[in-house]
Amino acid sequence: MKVTLAAVFLVVFLIVSLVLLSHLRQRLSPFSVPFEPPEAVSLPIEDVRVELESLLLRSGASLDRLETSAEGETLHWAVRGPFPPQQVLQQFARRLERISPDIALESMAAEGTLRVLFRGRACALLIFSPTQREPETKPPRVAIIMDDLGRDLKTARALLDIDLPVTLAILPTSAKAAQVAALGHRHGREILIHIPMEPQSYPATDPGRGALFVNLGPKEIRRRMKSQLQKIPHAVGGNNHMGSRFTESREGMAVVMEVMREAGLFFVDSRTTGGSVVFSEARRAGVPALVRDRFLDNRQDVNAIAEQIRSLARLARSRGSAVGICHPYPQTLEALRREAGIFRELGVEVVSVAQLLEDVSARTP
Repeated sequence: MKVTLAAVFLVVFLIVSLVLLSHLRQRLSPFSVPFEPPEAVSLPIEDVRVELESLLLRSGASLDRLETSAEGETLHWAVRGPFPPQQVLQQFARRLERISPDIALESMAAEGTLRVLFRGRACALLIFSPTQREPETKPPRVAIIMDDLGRDLKTARALLDIDLPVTLAILPTSAKAAQVAALGHRHGREILIHIPMEPQSYPATDPGRGALFVNLGPKEIRRRMKSQLQKIPHAVGGNNHMGSRFTESREGMAVVMEVMREAGLFFVDSRTTGGSVVFSEARRAGVPALVRDRFLDNRQDVNAIAEQIRSLARLARSRGSAVGICHPYPQTLEALRREAGIFRELGVEVVSVAQLLEDVSARTP
């Protein structure tokens, strides 16, 4: 009897010990909580597509054929045109980094191949095929920029209906800024941010909300610049709105050019003052830059504007290139519509600012 009781006690003791040991192991085990893998980060493929289209526009190439994977996550582009120069690729790489730090650019110029990598895996492949050999000398070229856009869509649509590839410079604080930028981009037009800056006549003349002033510190200038850039999608460059005082400030323009370089943008000096330091500061910062040659509509008269348009074409013929700036006046739109054919008659090509920058090495104003 005593042996039986001892055996039963031993069995019960062993069972209780096993239960307690199992419970203790579960509490101490590092794997007691189910493992949940981290959420996968998806590739912003549409943002990459937009930047690739901008690259083609800036390098003067055109899309020959486009293929997309079944999952829509790999772009295969056959491109007709020259392989982008190193400076353009560096700016493009910085723009891709703004989309995601996991995106990298792999350039194989000797093979005419450009790859965009997302976390080490190719998400876009561009194969460049050179067009037929260009003549030794290119035709004279002009770029025409229309400032002060963004207040309404009607004016932008009227401009886009004119048979000239006019560049759109959009005020970042205007009511329809983002919509006008998107509309222009859909029509294949070049987009600039028209940066408001302090004029000599301030405060009698107000450059608008968010403008850059000479009394602002570098930190505030940088903050305002970044805020304005976010309001103009698809911008590939910028120019100054007013700014006859601010563009004479080396300290202020140095900060502006630093931001432009980081964003991979170029700059056009509207040249509202003879004391402008824009070009020299752009060159110092490594920002591609041009200087305005003609204001086309200082006189709001159709015939006077038409003569300035012809003068711009003649300047390009004599010098090889020229930059004109105009404004969204009804008279300007009418003059551009009327004179659109004069460039063909004079053998002058109207191009984007980015295309003009390819031909024009940095020139001193």
